[in-house]
Amino acid sequence: MRVLDFSTVPAAHAPGGLSPLPAGTAACLGAFDGMHRGHQGLIARARTLGSEVAVVTFEPRPSEVLARPGATRSAPPRLQTPGQREHVCRELGVDTLVILRFDVGVSRLSPGEFVEQFLLQGLRPAAVVVGYDFRFGAKRAGGPAELKALLAPAGIEVSVVEKITAAAGPLAGEKLGSTAVRELVAAGEVAQAAGVLGRLYAVAGKVEHGAARGRALGYPTANVASSSLHPKGGVYACFLTLLDADGSHELQSWPAVANLGTNPTFEDAGEGANPSTLEVHALDVDLGASLYDRAVEVSFVARLRDEQRFASVNDLREAIAADIERARPLLTPAAAARRHATRVEPESAPDKAGVQAKRIGGGR
Repeated sequence: MRVLDFSTVPAAHAPGGLSPLPAGTAACLGAFDGMHRGHQGLIARARTLGSEVAVVTFEPRPSEVLARPGATRSAPPRLQTPGQREHVCRELGVDTLVILRFDVGVSRLSPGEFVEQFLLQGLRPAAVVVGYDFRFGAKRAGGPAELKALLAPAGIEVSVVEKITAAAGPLAGEKLGSTAVRELVAAGEVAQAAGVLGRLYAVAGKVEHGAARGRALGYPTANVASSSLHPKGGVYACFLTLLDADGSHELQSWPAVANLGTNPTFEDAGEGANPSTLEVHALDVDLGASLYDRAVEVSFVARLRDEQRFASVNDLREAIAADIERARPLLTPAAAARRHATRVEPESAPDKAGVQAKRIGGGR
């Protein structure tokens, strides 16, 4: 997969630096945070329109640039790092990933200026695929209809993928998108979130030095610092994966258990709650100090229980041992395979999380 990263190039200089995409490329436009089943529907549609598929997105996220101090809404937490997005695009068979810089200048472009700068004079795709709710241009003035009108004179087809909703489960009737993933993850419903994503929900970050309490208990942990959305506090069955430096390639993975929370058993009276941390114990292997300052990913399989305050350290040690035994039967090779994305069609079949996607609308 080709990665064309213009995120460090000021947008005003981007047109001169953008090369046309390979002939016959269908380009998918969007934020692509999470690379969920809705995004995968765009990629599947693009495969029917071009000889190659490109995903075109922006860094920083538009929501981050537009969430200025004093704004009534802040940017939602990320579901993926750029490295994770690149990795999933590669697994989904995307041919080219284009990352354009989004800044205040881009946010002020009219729909016509946006299309002229990035599509007609820049990437020059053979076709463009967007979701039904795609917006672009200053004050979100442009949508699919405006995009079609602006690209029609150049003979560039615009295909619009309709809303995909959950047919069953707690999100029945709701859009399968980033908002649904955030709601499920925040509630600790990581198995349901996997149904929307088409793979396990995972956070990536770097391993930092901690208080070494886990090692003292006989269960050494990797303390993972991540800015992505964390699931609801508690204990989880998961996989711990070592990544390369930019976080886009996997090196090695281990079954694990994770604790998300404040370690209430070790809170000092009068000191208040400890900072929330993500601590991960790899099963049956002592990784020692080998992971410090390394990039890792934690893929959540199932929530085992709430975080608890125990009367003694020995009670906590026994609870950890019980958590590990509960986690083992969940951390199967089949579960490990769900760390990876697989190609799906827009009309997704029911998955293991019980979330079924259905198409509403009239097709192209």
